[in-house]
Amino acid sequence: MRDVANATGENSEQQVISAACCIDSDAFERFGRVLRHFAVGLVDQAISLRILSSDPRIESLTLGPVQTLVHQPIVWPVRKRRVEQLVDALSHQPPTIVHALSHRSYGVAKAIAQAFDIDLVFQVTSMADCDAIAQTNVDHVGRFLAISEPLATFLTTQLSLPKNLVELIRPGVQVSKEIACFTEPDRTPTLLCTSNFEKDSGVDRLIVALELLRQREQAPLVFLLGRGRYESALRNLVRQRNLLASVTFAQPQGDPLRAIRSADIFVRPTIDTDFNADSLQALGAGVAVVAVAGGVGDHLRDGETARICRPESAEALADAIEGLLTNRAEARRLAATGLEYVRANHAMSAMAERTAAVYRNLALPRTTFSLNT
Repeated sequence: MRDVANATGENSEQQVISAACCIDSDAFERFGRVLRHFAVGLVDQAISLRILSSDPRIESLTLGPVQTLVHQPIVWPVRKRRVEQLVDALSHQPPTIVHALSHRSYGVAKAIAQAFDIDLVFQVTSMADCDAIAQTNVDHVGRFLAISEPLATFLTTQLSLPKNLVELIRPGVQVSKEIACFTEPDRTPTLLCTSNFEKDSGVDRLIVALELLRQREQAPLVFLLGRGRYESALRNLVRQRNLLASVTFAQPQGDPLRAIRSADIFVRPTIDTDFNADSLQALGAGVAVVAVAGGVGDHLRDGETARICRPESAEALADAIEGLLTNRAEARRLAATGLEYVRANHAMSAMAERTAAVYRNLALPRTTFSLNT
């Protein structure tokens, strides 16, 4: 038995795992920056990684041994043919694991898994992912990787998935050495919001809150960094509320982390039903965060990592922001505790290590070992 154990251990350490990660445009938009850290971490874990998408932006993730494959959109009525083309493109070096990073990639990943008879992993980062899982035959999914405790709990309680198939692996982000909040005492306070300009983004509520702050003689500089169908309506609202002198609209360009690090306060004015990396990055940058209660994340904790207010209330949002503007010591304390929380719970290395462990646990039963007799 000792010979068997030794042989198994030695060969499992040398086993090469090739993972194909499928990501769609929406997921890339929400946490593509986390994916870059994830890719580097898996390389350090000796995982051969290919990232598959119809979004050409994934080519920015080509670094070192990480490969990217941009394929044609897999949509009806050419879905079957394009899946076959993707499988053919992978056939010269078939993966041993296929990992779908959101529900829009589940179908493609499932087809790849069936084509090569390999293990399938579903990432769960949103309630939309949970809804898709509830409506999909998931008998052949080896693991579900939830990015937060609320999502992991929903999978096991509401969807009745076996607990041994659900892994809680929190996303990893960069952590600054020092806090960014109010480091320049004489500078006008700066607020940043990166929510897109959509109907339910809460940006309109933030604009109303800014008017309330002005009435209370608080006039921070505010940058609204986003895009969306309601931009014109939001610009009109800013004009109607006489906030043109203090509110700036900007299109996201390059890495938004640079903008986050230049802010004193980061505001997330709506409940997130999808994980978005921006608020987590704000904590990691040492910025004070104001957010509303609820959502799929577990990193926004009232009084510990963020100032949390009730949703659907511009006045509550104004109160929370004003509390940090008028008490900078409290804002800096909150930024410091948020930064430490991210350092302890959202390390990039831990994200990669735990994911690699899942890959190895799934691949191990398929491995054939040679035993010395």
